[in-house]
Amino acid sequence: MSANTQNQNKSVSLSITASPFPVEINNAKDFGIIGKISLEFHTSKALSFQGSFYASNTTFFKNNSNNQINSLGFIPSVQYYFYNRQKFNVFGQLGYGFGFEDRTLYSGKIENSALTIFAVGAGANYRLNNKLYFQLHLPYFRAYNITTDYESASGLAVFFGFNFIIK
Repeated sequence: MSANTQNQNKSVSLSITASPFPVEINNAKDFGIIGKISLEFHTSKALSFQGSFYASNTTFFKNNSNNQINSLGFIPSVQYYFYNRQKFNVFGQLGYGFGFEDRTLYSGKIENSALTIFAVGAGANYRLNNKLYFQLHLPYFRAYNITTDYESASGLAVFFGFNFIIK
């Protein structure tokens, strides 16, 4: 029975998660969100490869700076499951990817630029039913703007959402 709920070789899952995104721009505090959709392919019970598409907006909830930053990107990663049981599993993750950033300036002009993104962290899945898990993911990430040569964002994020077993 537990074979259907534990991570297995050749299983595929889809996760949809989000993280609050507090940002300070020019001494003004904005509050946005980062959303992520990930497809994960298990090569064994302990190892998987994941591709994550993300989108972020710095002013989704609160815009005090009158300066909005949106970004889109893709982060491939490898995940190792340290603890894998019927009801609960814990994993570590390492990823590196690319993205694009659109910054709306005070003048209304939009500045586009390219990002590199590094992420390392841990997470857990708690089984709600045979194919649905609640997911908590805590990555440290660093987004570096390679067009204008500055750190766009960095720090610990708290993603939570759901993980669906497809196959």
